[in-house]
Amino acid sequence: MTIKKWATLYNTRQTSAEQAISTIQSFQKVFLAPFCNEPQTLVEELVRQKARLQNVYLYNAVIGSPCIYADQTCHSHFKIRTFLGSSLLKSAYMNYACDYLPVNLSEIPRWVDQEKIDVALIQVSSPNDEGYCNLGLSVDTVQTLIKRAATVIAQVNNELPLTYGETLVHVSEIDQFVLSDRPLLSIPNGKPSEDDMKIGRYVAELIPDHATIQVGLGKIADSVLISLKSKKGLGIHSGSITDPVTELIDLGVITNEHKEINQYKTVCTTLTGTKELYKYSHMNKEIQLYPSDYTHNPAVISKMRNFHSINSALEVDLSGQINAEQVGDFPVAGVGGQMDFIHGARLSKGGKAIIALPSTAKKGAQSRIKVKIPYVTSIKSEIDYVVTEFGIASLFGKSLSERAQALIAIAHPDFRDELHSDFEKNMRWVLKKI
Repeated sequence: MTIKKWATLYNTRQTSAEQAISTIQSFQKVFLAPFCNEPQTLVEELVRQKARLQNVYLYNAVIGSPCIYADQTCHSHFKIRTFLGSSLLKSAYMNYACDYLPVNLSEIPRWVDQEKIDVALIQVSSPNDEGYCNLGLSVDTVQTLIKRAATVIAQVNNELPLTYGETLVHVSEIDQFVLSDRPLLSIPNGKPSEDDMKIGRYVAELIPDHATIQVGLGKIADSVLISLKSKKGLGIHSGSITDPVTELIDLGVITNEHKEINQYKTVCTTLTGTKELYKYSHMNKEIQLYPSDYTHNPAVISKMRNFHSINSALEVDLSGQINAEQVGDFPVAGVGGQMDFIHGARLSKGGKAIIALPSTAKKGAQSRIKVKIPYVTSIKSEIDYVVTEFGIASLFGKSLSERAQALIAIAHPDFRDELHSDFEKNMRWVLKKI
């Protein structure tokens, strides 16, 4: 397509947020670009027009989003279907305006393929000289959405970093453009506690030089990254990258030189951090973003040796079952990419699957290690190590009684006797005494 043709197309398809959102009708399925790439100008206009709408189904992955469509005033207008839970959605759950879709991130593009999405709301940069816009912060499911949604509406935001990988979309693939430069959604860095740092140091003991790693989000993940500064030649192939990753790149810890695929490239599907991370990633060819059916695909991950997945959890039982989704009545997290990366690590030669979590919750009032858990995200046979601030439990190849012994040993001391007693009561068929 010539410059004149695509430029004319781009100009004629520009409209206001009000006009673009006015095309959305009741009972339609609307998919919001996930994570920090959620287009806030379009979302705010959608909420502003809520009075004329009923039962619009909003599909999202809410990490980084303020979730303004989950406000109580929106419950009779929007039905949220989320791939990742959040405490910001609690009132919507309570009012039956939200439901949770437990789909692995690697399979969300496949889910989009089989669903009839009416409208995709995305965020892009202005087009380059060849008519290609950049997705900037996040690729994840958006490339599939662009191909499959009946209508694609894009907020054009020149605050987006221009990133590499599979981040380009041609103006001819987008139906309407709304120009709106504004600050990007971001997630501030939290300061890990001393207990968090103990967990990070224990995890670091399990990571060999030259390994490729995947690390999740939050203070535990940050503590792991901070604790890797003495390592050599690490690679990154992850769902997201955060600010601490950039320091490891600058220190020469992350080089990606030993990766069998995407050598010398830090690979993710989304940037999840602050404006400093976005600035660092702008026009940086060493950081590349790809769709989640590539980044999270176990068959892709298995091509890399010594792949170590490092994920968090809400709680774990004494057999090694992992709950990373729900405590109480509502999901507060989600399946996410945990099982994708665990499966990939298990298929990788020398790979390991690690779960890291604090030993207690509610300011020490509850143990996160329990005899049984009500919800299971990852099954016991898939986990190599569980780590708390009290040490490392090696689970692979261990019997149920050996697993219980190892996990009780890394539980908080205040709960060890109770766990031991409850285990004996509930598992008499396994043993009389550990």
